[in-house]
Order: sequence, then structure tokens, then C-alpha cells
Amino acid sequence: MTNIATEKVRIRKSLLKRRNELSSGEIYDKSQFIQLHVLNSVQFLTCETVGVYIPIGSEVRTEVIIRKAINAGKKVALPRIESEGIRFYQFHDKNFKEGLVLGKFGVKEPSNIGKRVNRIDLLIVPGIGFDNQGSRIGYGRGYFDEYLRKTKVSFSMGLGYEFQLVPYDLPQSPSDQPINGLSIETGLVIFRSRNRPYQSLSNY
Repeated sequence: MTNIATEKVRIRKSLLKRRNELSSGEIYDKSQFIQLHVLNSVQFLTCETVGVYIPIGSEVRTEVIIRKAINAGKKVALPRIESEGIRFYQFHDKNFKEGLVLGKFGVKEPSNIGKRVNRIDLLIVPGIGFDNQGSRIGYGRGYFDEYLRKTKVSFSMGLGYEFQLVPYDLPQSPSDQPINGLSIETGLVIFRSRNRPYQSLSNY
């Protein structure tokens, strides 16, 4: 294991432990604020197609974003893990929990596959750790990194709790893909570039 991989494992383990210590009430309350910032963002308000992950464990919830997007007439795309990687398919069901089944790695996926979505305006990305350069650490499988590398995405936005935005640079591999923004409890962080970050924190 390389030094970068070893350091990623250490950081992932530390942040995941802290995240998993959140109570169900804390996850719900924090997720409400985090999702609200997304819904009020220019990226969400102006997008036509939004890709959204289905949370597992202690990840930030996304139910409000999905429902608001469907109600607003936006095209909502949910991910499925397939042999060739992660793929997004259009989803219509407002009561989306009943339209999901357990997929690979215990991640819920849409049971009725709609039309495959090949272009996403706003992609909502999960993560375990984020830094001020837009770098991200996930579970280490690389699905979202591969998707961002191969697919046209206008804006990628991570969702995380405030402590997941670390004050140091995360170790990154050549295949890792930076994200454009991050929503935490206190507001949005927009990354102008990896070398010259710009933070825009909005309190509501």
C-alpha cells in the first residue's frame, strides 16, 4: 500500500468513526440545513437535471432534495452500480423510498429503471472527507471519481457535516476528481479551482 493510500485509510477511519457517532436525530437535523443550502443555491435553482445519491449509514440525507427536485419538474437521476461502474437513471416516483431496492454494497437503488441519463447539470456527491481545495475522500471504491472523469457534469456538489471539511490538504491519487462545491450545516463552500480556492459561506 502506498503512502497516499495508507494516509487515506487513516483519515477515512477517523472521520467515519466520528460521523458514525452522530445520533439519528443529529443526522436528521443537520441534513435538513445541509439540504436547504442546496435548494437555495443558484446551481439547484437553474439546473434541469440533478443526480443525487441515496444515503447509507450516517451519510447526509438527500430525501428533501429529491422530492423538491421532482416537485419542481426537474429531471432526477439516481445511481445504480453496474458491472462497468456507476450509472444514473431517471427517477419519477415522489414516494421514492418505496421505489428502491437493496443493491451492491448495501446501497439502495431504483427498482424500476427509467431512461439512462448521460448528462447531469448538478451532481450531488457523498463523501467522508473534504478539504478547501475541493478534494474528496470517499469509501475508496472510486465510483464517483470515475463518473466525474468520464461524464459531462456541469457542477458537482458534495454533502457533508461541518467536521468533515478538514483544515488540511487531503492526500489524492491521480485518478481522484475534485468537486466544485460543498454544502455543510453553515452554508455552501464554492471551490474556484484546486490551486486558488474561494469560499462562500452563507448562513441561513
